[in-house]
Amino acid sequence: MIDIDLQRAFAGDIVSIAGVSTGTVGHTLNTSGKNHVIPSIPIDPPMISFTVTFNDSPLKGQDGDKLTISQIRERLIRESEDDVSLRVTVDKLNSESVIISGRGDLHLGVLIERMRREGFEMAVTPPEVVCKIHEKTNERLEPYEDVSIDVDLEYVSDIVENLNARKGILLNAEEQADGRQLLSFKVPSRGLLGFRSFVTNLTRGTGQFQSQFLEYDSWAGEVKKSSKGAIISTAKGLTTGYSLNKV
Repeated sequence: MIDIDLQRAFAGDIVSIAGVSTGTVGHTLNTSGKNHVIPSIPIDPPMISFTVTFNDSPLKGQDGDKLTISQIRERLIRESEDDVSLRVTVDKLNSESVIISGRGDLHLGVLIERMRREGFEMAVTPPEVVCKIHEKTNERLEPYEDVSIDVDLEYVSDIVENLNARKGILLNAEEQADGRQLLSFKVPSRGLLGFRSFVTNLTRGTGQFQSQFLEYDSWAGEVKKSSKGAIISTAKGLTTGYSLNKV
């Protein structure tokens, strides 16, 4: 690749502009005195947030070499400059944590895994949805997503039952030429946490799952949580299945 200094660029050209630190996707750059703004396509708002802090477990320092909150904060801020869907908020009440918001648990999960491989050690809270308050009624609104699932007929009932428990609404069920079913749902974003792995395990990898932001709507109520938990070890060593029976 060869860098060439240009005075003018046209549609289709790939250019790099220096000196505009606050510019991002959707912004219009004009010469001084011109205020014409080109309409831009709106970017889907962040829907899921994590709180990230440093690793304070007894095993800290064994998997990475970047352990301080300042290193983690600087890395996240640098990532937000390139990722327009990522929002980084410094918690003013707690200087030892950073709140990150993104398009979903997969979006943020990929970022956390990439940082882990770069040598960062951190602690992450369970994900939460980014809610809004209606300006006129003060009603609590939460993000909903338009979900499309392509699965074999034998898995349809389990998919519908699981999403009903997650406050999902079945909008359409269409039979395709190959005998598979294309299901469309309206589901609150918090109801989709962990659902991708459920589809993969249920269909043995044959199911296709897609989702995109739909709208903010009324709070759907309590969503049934998974009955499966996790066992977290605070020390290394050997154990037996019998000794874990009471955990």
